[in-house]
Amino acid sequence: MKKILSIFVFVSIFMIISACNNNSNSDPAGESGNAEDVLDGEFITILTGGSSGVYYPLGGTLANIFQDLGANANSQSTAASTANATTLNQGNAEIGFSMGDAAQDAYEGVASATEIGAQENIRTLASLYPNYLQIVATESSGIKTVEDLAGKRVAVGAPASGTEISAQRVLEAYGMTYDDINADFLSFSEGVEGIQNGNIDAVVISSGLPNAGVLELQTTQDVVIVEIAEDIILEMQEDYPSFFPTTVPKDIYDMEEDVSTIGVNNVLLTHSEVSDDMAYAMAKAIFDNLDQLQNTHNAANDITLENALQNLPAPLHPGAAKYFEEQGITE
Repeated sequence: MKKILSIFVFVSIFMIISACNNNSNSDPAGESGNAEDVLDGEFITILTGGSSGVYYPLGGTLANIFQDLGANANSQSTAASTANATTLNQGNAEIGFSMGDAAQDAYEGVASATEIGAQENIRTLASLYPNYLQIVATESSGIKTVEDLAGKRVAVGAPASGTEISAQRVLEAYGMTYDDINADFLSFSEGVEGIQNGNIDAVVISSGLPNAGVLELQTTQDVVIVEIAEDIILEMQEDYPSFFPTTVPKDIYDMEEDVSTIGVNNVLLTHSEVSDDMAYAMAKAIFDNLDQLQNTHNAANDITLENALQNLPAPLHPGAAKYFEEQGITE
Protein backbone atom coordinates (compact mmCIF):
# COMPACT_ATOMS: atom_id res chain seq x y z
CA MET A 1 0.00 0.00 0.00
CA LYS A 2 2.84 2.37 0.91
CA LYS A 3 4.50 1.58 -2.41
CA ILE A 4 1.31 2.41 -4.31
CA LEU A 5 0.90 5.64 -2.32
CA SER A 6 4.50 6.65 -3.08
CA ILE A 7 3.97 6.05 -6.79
CA PHE A 8 0.75 8.11 -6.67
CA VAL A 9 2.54 11.00 -4.94
CA PHE A 10 5.43 10.87 -7.46
CA VAL A 11 3.03 10.88 -10.42
CA SER A 12 1.06 13.78 -8.93
CA ILE A 13 4.19 15.87 -8.40
CA PHE A 14 5.37 15.09 -11.94
CA MET A 15 2.00 16.21 -13.37
CA ILE A 16 2.07 19.44 -11.37
CA ILE A 17 5.59 20.26 -12.58
CA SER A 18 4.62 19.49 -16.18
CA ALA A 19 1.54 21.69 -15.90
CA CYS A 20 3.64 24.56 -14.55
CA ASN A 21 6.08 24.20 -17.44
CA ASN A 22 3.24 24.19 -19.97
CA ASN A 23 1.70 27.30 -18.43
CA SER A 24 5.01 29.15 -18.55
CA ASN A 25 5.38 28.28 -22.23
CA SER A 26 1.92 29.71 -22.98
CA ASP A 27 3.13 33.25 -22.33
CA PRO A 28 4.06 35.00 -25.58
CA ALA A 29 7.77 34.35 -26.05
CA GLY A 30 8.13 33.86 -22.29
CA GLU A 31 9.17 36.47 -19.77
CA SER A 32 12.69 36.36 -21.19
CA GLY A 33 11.29 37.15 -24.65
CA ASN A 34 13.44 34.80 -26.70
CA ALA A 35 12.38 36.12 -30.11
CA GLU A 36 15.02 34.02 -31.89
CA ASP A 37 13.36 30.76 -30.86
CA VAL A 38 9.92 31.99 -31.94
CA LEU A 39 10.91 33.49 -35.31
CA ASP A 40 13.34 30.77 -36.37
CA GLY A 41 12.03 29.25 -39.60
CA GLU A 42 8.91 31.46 -39.76
CA PHE A 43 7.91 33.04 -43.07
CA ILE A 44 7.40 36.79 -42.73
CA THR A 45 6.30 39.00 -45.62
CA ILE A 46 6.66 42.74 -44.98
CA LEU A 47 4.49 45.10 -47.06
CA THR A 48 6.12 48.50 -47.66
CA GLY A 49 5.39 51.16 -50.31
CA GLY A 50 6.98 52.85 -53.32
CA SER A 51 10.75 52.72 -53.73
CA SER A 52 11.30 56.42 -53.01
CA GLY A 53 9.27 56.45 -49.78
CA VAL A 54 10.46 55.71 -46.25
CA TYR A 55 8.50 52.45 -45.91
CA TYR A 56 10.66 50.80 -48.57
CA PRO A 57 14.10 51.08 -46.89
CA LEU A 58 12.66 50.49 -43.41
CA GLY A 59 10.95 47.34 -44.68
CA GLY A 60 14.27 46.08 -46.02
CA THR A 61 15.91 46.66 -42.65
CA LEU A 62 13.04 44.90 -40.86
CA ALA A 63 13.54 41.91 -43.14
CA ASN A 64 17.24 41.84 -42.21
CA ILE A 65 16.42 42.03 -38.49
CA PHE A 66 13.99 39.11 -38.74
CA GLN A 67 16.43 37.13 -40.90
CA ASP A 68 19.12 37.54 -38.26
CA LEU A 69 16.68 35.85 -35.86
CA GLY A 70 16.25 32.91 -38.22
CA ALA A 71 13.09 33.96 -40.06
CA ASN A 72 12.54 33.59 -43.79
CA ALA A 73 11.69 37.28 -44.18
CA ASN A 74 11.25 39.43 -47.28
CA SER A 75 9.94 42.92 -48.00
CA GLN A 76 7.65 43.79 -50.91
CA SER A 77 7.10 47.13 -52.63
CA THR A 78 3.35 47.92 -52.71
CA ALA A 79 0.86 50.73 -53.26
CA ALA A 80 1.18 51.28 -49.47
CA SER A 81 -1.41 52.03 -46.79
CA THR A 82 -4.88 50.84 -47.84
CA ALA A 83 -3.49 48.17 -50.16
CA ASN A 84 -1.36 46.86 -47.29
CA ALA A 85 -4.36 46.77 -44.95
CA THR A 86 -6.46 44.74 -47.39
CA THR A 87 -3.62 42.29 -48.07
CA LEU A 88 -3.09 41.78 -44.34
CA ASN A 89 -6.81 41.43 -43.74
CA GLN A 90 -6.78 38.49 -46.15
CA GLY A 91 -3.87 36.91 -44.28
CA ASN A 92 -1.56 37.18 -47.29
CA ALA A 93 1.30 38.82 -45.37
CA GLU A 94 2.40 39.09 -41.76
CA ILE A 95 3.28 42.75 -41.28
CA GLY A 96 2.89 46.01 -43.19
CA PHE A 97 3.27 49.77 -42.99
CA SER A 98 0.32 52.18 -43.16
CA MET A 99 -0.63 55.75 -42.46
CA GLY A 100 -2.83 55.95 -39.38
CA ASP A 101 -5.84 57.60 -41.02
CA ALA A 102 -5.92 55.13 -43.91
CA ALA A 103 -5.58 52.19 -41.50
CA GLN A 104 -8.46 53.46 -39.37
CA ASP A 105 -10.64 53.93 -42.47
CA ALA A 106 -9.79 50.38 -43.54
CA TYR A 107 -10.53 48.80 -40.16
CA GLU A 108 -13.88 50.57 -39.88
CA GLY A 109 -14.78 50.37 -43.58
CA VAL A 110 -15.56 54.09 -43.79
CA ALA A 111 -14.56 57.12 -45.86
CA SER A 112 -11.75 56.03 -48.21
CA ALA A 113 -12.48 52.35 -47.46
CA THR A 114 -16.26 52.41 -47.95
CA GLU A 115 -16.09 50.37 -51.16
CA ILE A 116 -13.78 47.66 -49.81
CA GLY A 117 -15.66 47.34 -46.52
CA ALA A 118 -14.39 46.88 -42.97
CA GLN A 119 -11.05 45.10 -42.77
CA GLU A 120 -11.78 43.71 -39.33
CA ASN A 121 -8.90 41.22 -39.22
CA ILE A 122 -6.15 43.84 -39.14
CA ARG A 123 -4.38 44.54 -35.86
CA THR A 124 -1.87 47.18 -34.83
CA LEU A 125 1.64 46.09 -33.92
CA ALA A 126 3.03 49.56 -33.06
CA SER A 127 2.83 53.25 -33.81
CA LEU A 128 5.98 54.55 -35.51
CA TYR A 129 6.92 58.04 -36.74
CA PRO A 130 4.96 60.97 -38.21
CA ASN A 131 4.47 61.51 -41.93
CA TYR A 132 4.64 65.01 -43.36
CA LEU A 133 2.36 65.82 -46.30
CA GLN A 134 4.52 67.52 -48.92
CA ILE A 135 2.94 69.04 -52.02
CA VAL A 136 6.05 69.55 -54.11
CA ALA A 137 6.44 71.76 -57.17
CA THR A 138 9.22 73.74 -58.81
CA GLU A 139 9.57 77.49 -58.66
CA SER A 140 9.24 77.64 -62.44
CA SER A 141 5.76 76.03 -62.24
CA GLY A 142 4.31 79.13 -60.58
CA ILE A 143 2.56 76.94 -57.99
CA LYS A 144 2.64 78.53 -54.54
CA THR A 145 -0.74 77.65 -53.00
CA VAL A 146 -3.16 74.71 -53.03
CA GLU A 147 -5.51 76.80 -55.17
CA ASP A 148 -2.72 77.16 -57.75
CA LEU A 149 -3.03 73.41 -58.44
CA ALA A 150 -6.24 74.09 -60.40
CA GLY A 151 -5.79 72.97 -64.00
CA LYS A 152 -2.31 71.57 -63.25
CA ARG A 153 -1.00 68.05 -63.75
CA VAL A 154 -0.68 66.64 -60.25
CA ALA A 155 0.70 63.24 -59.20
CA VAL A 156 -1.62 62.46 -56.28
CA GLY A 157 -0.10 59.14 -55.19
CA ALA A 158 -0.61 55.51 -56.09
CA PRO A 159 -4.26 54.38 -56.06
CA ALA A 160 -5.49 53.36 -52.59
CA SER A 161 -2.33 54.72 -50.93
CA GLY A 162 -2.47 56.93 -47.85
CA THR A 163 -0.98 59.74 -49.92
CA GLU A 164 -3.78 59.58 -52.48
CA ILE A 165 -6.39 59.63 -49.71
CA SER A 166 -4.72 62.68 -48.13
CA ALA A 167 -4.58 64.42 -51.52
CA GLN A 168 -8.36 64.07 -51.89
CA ARG A 169 -8.94 65.38 -48.38
CA VAL A 170 -6.71 68.43 -48.81
CA LEU A 171 -8.44 69.37 -52.06
CA GLU A 172 -11.81 68.96 -50.37
CA ALA A 173 -10.71 71.23 -47.50
CA TYR A 174 -9.91 73.92 -50.05
CA GLY A 175 -13.22 73.46 -51.88
CA MET A 176 -11.70 71.49 -54.75
CA THR A 177 -11.92 67.96 -56.20
CA TYR A 178 -10.05 65.90 -58.78
CA ASP A 179 -12.27 67.59 -61.36
CA ASP A 180 -10.34 70.82 -60.72
CA ILE A 181 -6.92 69.29 -61.47
CA ASN A 182 -5.46 66.81 -63.92
CA ALA A 183 -4.84 63.96 -61.48
CA ASP A 184 -2.26 61.27 -62.23
CA PHE A 185 -2.21 58.29 -59.87
CA LEU A 186 1.55 57.95 -59.61
CA SER A 187 3.91 56.89 -56.84
CA PHE A 188 6.41 59.32 -55.29
CA SER A 189 9.23 58.28 -57.62
CA GLU A 190 7.00 58.35 -60.71
CA GLY A 191 5.72 61.80 -59.76
CA VAL A 192 9.22 63.20 -59.26
CA GLU A 193 10.32 61.66 -62.55
CA GLY A 194 7.29 63.26 -64.19
CA ILE A 195 8.35 66.70 -62.93
CA GLN A 196 11.88 66.11 -64.20
CA ASN A 197 10.52 65.11 -67.63
CA GLY A 198 8.10 68.03 -67.80
CA ASN A 199 5.00 65.79 -67.71
CA ILE A 200 3.91 66.68 -64.16
CA ASP A 201 3.56 70.07 -62.45
CA ALA A 202 3.33 68.96 -58.82
CA VAL A 203 3.58 65.77 -56.79
CA VAL A 204 1.89 64.95 -53.49
CA ILE A 205 4.16 63.06 -51.10
CA SER A 206 3.36 61.84 -47.60
CA SER A 207 6.50 60.53 -45.93
CA GLY A 208 9.06 61.07 -43.25
CA LEU A 209 11.71 63.73 -43.64
CA PRO A 210 13.67 64.12 -45.78
CA ASN A 211 12.09 62.40 -48.78
CA ALA A 212 14.62 60.92 -51.20
CA GLY A 213 12.61 61.97 -54.25
CA VAL A 214 12.51 65.62 -53.17
CA LEU A 215 16.24 65.59 -52.48
CA GLU A 216 16.84 64.14 -55.95
CA LEU A 217 14.64 66.79 -57.56
CA GLN A 218 16.53 69.50 -55.69
CA THR A 219 19.75 68.57 -57.41
CA THR A 220 18.46 69.96 -60.70
CA GLN A 221 15.65 72.42 -59.85
CA ASP A 222 14.53 74.92 -57.20
CA VAL A 223 11.81 73.24 -55.16
CA VAL A 224 8.67 74.66 -53.53
CA ILE A 225 6.72 72.96 -50.71
CA VAL A 226 3.13 74.24 -50.84
CA GLU A 227 1.71 75.45 -47.53
CA ILE A 228 -1.40 73.86 -45.99
CA ALA A 229 -2.70 76.46 -43.55
CA GLU A 230 -2.92 75.50 -39.87
CA ASP A 231 -6.52 76.74 -39.52
CA ILE A 232 -7.51 74.49 -42.44
CA ILE A 233 -5.81 71.53 -40.78
CA LEU A 234 -7.58 72.16 -37.48
CA GLU A 235 -10.91 72.15 -39.33
CA MET A 236 -9.93 68.88 -41.04
CA GLN A 237 -9.19 67.36 -37.62
CA GLU A 238 -12.91 67.31 -36.86
CA ASP A 239 -13.43 64.70 -39.58
CA TYR A 240 -9.96 63.16 -39.59
CA PRO A 241 -8.65 63.06 -36.00
CA SER A 242 -5.40 61.36 -37.11
CA PHE A 243 -4.30 64.62 -38.77
CA PHE A 244 -2.39 67.25 -36.81
CA PRO A 245 -0.66 70.55 -37.70
CA THR A 246 3.10 70.43 -38.12
CA THR A 247 5.82 72.04 -40.19
CA VAL A 248 8.48 71.00 -42.66
CA PRO A 249 11.57 72.67 -41.14
CA LYS A 250 13.35 74.99 -43.54
CA ASP A 251 16.73 73.31 -43.15
CA ILE A 252 15.39 69.94 -44.39
CA TYR A 253 15.28 71.15 -47.99
CA ASP A 254 17.31 74.37 -47.60
CA MET A 255 14.23 76.60 -47.79
CA GLU A 256 13.88 80.21 -46.66
CA GLU A 257 11.25 79.42 -43.99
CA ASP A 258 9.36 76.57 -42.34
CA VAL A 259 6.25 75.40 -44.18
CA SER A 260 2.97 74.56 -42.42
CA THR A 261 1.56 71.17 -43.37
CA ILE A 262 -0.31 68.06 -42.18
CA GLY A 263 1.23 65.42 -39.96
CA VAL A 264 -0.14 61.89 -39.49
CA ASN A 265 1.37 58.96 -37.63
CA ASN A 266 2.57 55.85 -39.42
CA VAL A 267 1.88 52.43 -37.94
CA LEU A 268 2.89 48.82 -38.37
CA LEU A 269 -0.05 46.49 -38.93
CA THR A 270 -0.44 42.74 -38.68
CA HIS A 271 -3.55 40.54 -38.56
CA SER A 272 -5.54 38.50 -36.07
CA GLU A 273 -4.34 35.09 -37.34
CA VAL A 274 -0.72 35.88 -36.46
CA SER A 275 -0.02 34.03 -33.19
CA ASP A 276 0.51 35.88 -29.92
CA ASP A 277 4.03 34.42 -29.73
CA MET A 278 4.93 35.71 -33.18
CA ALA A 279 3.44 39.19 -32.65
CA TYR A 280 5.31 39.43 -29.34
CA ALA A 281 8.57 38.33 -30.97
CA MET A 282 8.21 40.75 -33.90
CA ALA A 283 7.49 43.71 -31.59
CA LYS A 284 10.45 42.79 -29.40
CA ALA A 285 12.76 42.36 -32.39
CA ILE A 286 11.81 45.78 -33.73
CA PHE A 287 12.41 47.71 -30.52
CA ASP A 288 15.47 45.69 -29.52
CA ASN A 289 17.02 46.70 -32.86
CA LEU A 290 15.67 50.24 -33.15
CA ASP A 291 19.17 51.55 -33.84
CA GLN A 292 19.25 49.63 -37.14
CA LEU A 293 16.04 51.29 -38.28
CA GLN A 294 17.31 54.71 -37.21
CA ASN A 295 20.52 54.17 -39.17
CA THR A 296 18.41 53.37 -42.25
CA HIS A 297 16.47 56.64 -42.42
CA ASN A 298 16.29 59.87 -40.38
CA ALA A 299 12.50 59.53 -40.07
CA ALA A 300 13.00 56.49 -37.82
CA ASN A 301 14.65 58.72 -35.21
CA ASP A 302 11.10 59.62 -34.15
CA ILE A 303 10.24 55.98 -33.36
CA THR A 304 10.25 55.47 -29.59
CA LEU A 305 9.03 52.77 -27.24
CA GLU A 306 7.27 55.44 -25.19
CA ASN A 307 5.11 56.54 -28.16
CA ALA A 308 4.50 53.07 -29.58
CA LEU A 309 0.85 52.98 -28.50
CA GLN A 310 -0.20 56.50 -29.51
CA ASN A 311 -3.29 56.97 -31.71
CA LEU A 312 -3.69 53.31 -32.70
CA PRO A 313 -6.05 52.97 -35.70
CA ALA A 314 -7.03 49.32 -35.07
CA PRO A 315 -6.97 47.04 -32.01
CA LEU A 316 -3.54 46.25 -30.62
CA HIS A 317 -2.53 42.63 -31.22
CA PRO A 318 -2.58 40.76 -27.87
CA GLY A 319 0.96 39.46 -28.41
CA ALA A 320 2.26 42.99 -28.95
CA ALA A 321 0.23 44.20 -25.98
CA LYS A 322 2.03 41.61 -23.82
CA TYR A 323 5.42 42.89 -24.95
CA PHE A 324 4.58 46.55 -24.30
CA GLU A 325 3.03 45.70 -20.94
CA GLU A 326 6.32 44.10 -19.89
CA GLN A 327 8.05 47.34 -20.91
CA GLY A 328 5.65 49.39 -18.78
CA ILE A 329 3.84 50.84 -21.81
CA THR A 330 0.03 50.68 -21.93
CA GLU A 331 -2.66 52.34 -24.05
